Amino acid sequence: MFDRTDLLCYACLPDGASFSDNIAAASRAGFTELSFWLMSIDVGRKELGSLEAVREVLDQHGMRATSLEFMTAWTHASNGEHLEELDVMLAAAEVFEPELVMVGCMTPEIPDFARAAANLRVQCQQLGAQGVKLGLEFLPWSALPNPQAVLQLVDTVAEDNLGFVIDTWHFTRAGMDYDALAQLPGDKVHFIQVADALPEQPDEDIMEQTLGYRCAPGEGVVDWPRMLQLWRDMGIACPIGTEMFSNKVKAMSLDDGAQYLHETLQRPFRE
Repeated sequence: MFDRTDLLCYACLPDGASFSDNIAAASRAGFTELSFWLMSIDVGRKELGSLEAVREVLDQHGMRATSLEFMTAWTHASNGEHLEELDVMLAAAEVFEPELVMVGCMTPEIPDFARAAANLRVQCQQLGAQGVKLGLEFLPWSALPNPQAVLQLVDTVAEDNLGFVIDTWHFTRAGMDYDALAQLPGDKVHFIQVADALPEQPDEDIMEQTLGYRCAPGEGVVDWPRMLQLWRDMGIACPIGTEMFSNKVKAMSLDDGAQYLHETLQRPFRE
């Protein structure tokens, strides 16, 4: 069931190296799939000259851009901004042929839920025409803070290619409700992002923690045996990748960081 656990969120790598060197290091570490923020792909485009040249580097190393992220304008746009964002994603999807595009909400409120659902429906239809799934991620600081909220929206949009992304770090800051997570239909879970978390502190800056202090599986509060059994019971069969944003990793050399990210991703699945 867990046979795709070699996926890296590109942005987790140590800083400072070229795009091409980053891809080579990820490949040496054992990764075969990648998740890219569009800003990371744009860095590669500027370095290499075109999106097609970026794709060529991935192909040379046997790497696939499995997931592209992160579309958010659908939550609030009434002036076509979400269509501009969609056009950029469609152009990238045409070149990279991803399995998944990730979507989410970064704001504490969605001003017009019906309009947001309609915007997201259009994105599902347009990307679905290219054979792409969409994965909706819950973010604990947002208007979609937990599994219940994303389940409601996916049911409202009612597009076959729209499903869910489970990020285990966000899960720890969304109440760690394993029963709520179990309510998501397993066949609609399109992607799982793995990291652990230290116990939540009352005065923590959640964005600072999110982007710099995630920890390796087994070093935090996630009950990994329970989590993996839950995924088995849900019948989940999707790519699983590391999204461990960590200042500790950022301070490593490129190869050491890539290898650490790959080795720690495998830990829950070896035990």
